[in-house]
Amino acid sequence: MSNDYAAVLTTINAAVLLVGTVQYTGLMRRVGDRVFTTKRQQTEAKRQLIEQQRGGIDPSAEALLQLRNERRELRKRTLPNLVASLVWSATCLLMITNQMQVLAWLGTAQSGAAATLARRSFLVTLIGVSVLVAEPLARDAYRLWRGLWKGSRGYRTQYTRHERRRLQRQIRTAILSQPEPATAPTPPRPDTQPAPSPMTDQVADQHLA
Repeated sequence: MSNDYAAVLTTINAAVLLVGTVQYTGLMRRVGDRVFTTKRQQTEAKRQLIEQQRGGIDPSAEALLQLRNERRELRKRTLPNLVASLVWSATCLLMITNQMQVLAWLGTAQSGAAATLARRSFLVTLIGVSVLVAEPLARDAYRLWRGLWKGSRGYRTQYTRHERRRLQRQIRTAILSQPEPATAPTPPRPDTQPAPSPMTDQVADQHLA
């Protein structure tokens, strides 16, 4: 390892830690707000159900089912974000520990090549950059997959796979067998009309005479 290489790694690690901390802090803030809002709504709904039970009215099955679905939906939406935050926290700890070793190497006189430290520092920096880039890509991909899955869930549950595949084959066959629309001939442009020949002008003059 050289001083220039250590300086480059230090700059990259500092940038990754700064951008990643801002990114994941915003993510956890959004998750926290979502959890707080949902928990507050569920607490209010539970309070109303308990008040109804005190009045001798049992909670309906629809109300209990709604509470259970809301709790499951909250768990599904927050679990991936929590896993991503744990991965980023472990990555931060790994990068900070390795960066302290690099700084210790820079502060040691006659420290030597330290090839093992150089390789480990490269791998740690690569992991940090990969985690930083992979998080938004994975989140967007998951959001897209979840939207597509939920959007067609009613269609999948209402009709069998055989019916859906049969319709898909019919659509594909209709598209392939559809003839191409006929194109109308393009009229000639006015500026491309052939210029009258001198012989035509002479004939026209004779008729006029």
